Amino acid sequence: MEIDIFLTLSIVLAVWLGWSAGFTRTFFAVLAGFLAVFAAGKYPHQEGLNFYLVFAITALLVIMAGGFTLRLISFFYLNILDRIGGAALSACVWLIVSVNIIVPTVFCGTYMSCDQSYIYKTVSRIIQSEVPVFKDYVPQSLGRIINGIPKVKSKEIL
Repeated sequence: MEIDIFLTLSIVLAVWLGWSAGFTRTFFAVLAGFLAVFAAGKYPHQEGLNFYLVFAITALLVIMAGGFTLRLISFFYLNILDRIGGAALSACVWLIVSVNIIVPTVFCGTYMSCDQSYIYKTVSRIIQSEVPVFKDYVPQSLGRIINGIPKVKSKEIL
């Protein structure tokens, strides 16, 4: 019950923040983070400040491209579509992150059981079965909790 309340309130907050920011800002912020980490990781000379400079420059370039795209959207009067898309994108990103990482880490294994949450169980199974690429990004211990597989004790191995 508590997990369902947390998920519902956090999704409402994510939708409101996505509506406020819009699709373009949300998309380019997420893209800037991913591309900056990727570019900095691929840079061959990572000693000293080089890693951070490549990260900052890549993120800045992607955010500048987002600013240009935002001006185009404003020019063509597509602000309402941008806001609706931002609300949807924020809700999807937050739902994936919270169901795969936050809820298992914070709630499961405490006095609350993840099995009592209807929303969590349903969304987690749908995400894990329909989008199997996310299984690669979920730590193995959390994957056991999400799928309901109990931990193996050392006595059972012997």
